[in-house]
Order: sequence, then C-alpha cells, then structure tokens
Amino acid sequence: MIFELMGGIAVAAGVFAALLWSVYQSILKRGPLQYAHIATALLTILGMASISALSSFFAQILGILLLATATTAAILEVRWNRILPTFQIIFAIVLILGLPFVAQ
Repeated sequence: MIFELMGGIAVAAGVFAALLWSVYQSILKRGPLQYAHIATALLTILGMASISALSSFFAQILGILLLATATTAAILEVRWNRILPTFQIIFAIVLILGLPFVAQ
C-alpha cells in the first residue's frame, strides 16, 4: 500500500513539473514545438480533471491523445528537455490503463 502511495506521489509531482514546463515552453517557443506543448498542457489538465470526475472512459480517451502529444513534444525537444514530457507520457499510460480507478 505504501509503495502505491509513494509511486502515485512521485508520478503526480513529475506531472505537475511537466505541466509547468509545457506552459512555459508554449509561451517561449514557436512552431510545432509550441503547438505540441499547448496540446500537452491542455490534455494534462483535462486528464487530471477526468480523475477528479471519476470518468474512466474519458480518462482513457484523454490518455491516448496525451500519449500522442507528449511523445511529439518529447521528440521535438532537445537534450535534457525531453525528461519532463516523459512524465506526461507516463501519466498518459496510467490513464490508458485506468490505474487511478482500480481501487474504486
């Protein structure tokens, strides 16, 4: 039980950091990278909202879309900037698998 809790906290902290990074990059960058970060930030927020709304079907759809946009953002980023979109990829996989809804 403690490992699931700590794992959830670690993923959530990474997702929040990645969300802030995507908002920051969507303001500073231009072109495809900007659009990828805008979509990734919006889908991350909607994914969090779907967990709050207890909507597993909506979360899975958002997870698929988030996986696509976060992967695009990670590919378009350079060097160490690819680490934070990786947390959003992990979050997308968590949404697709429905892990936040398993205990309910």
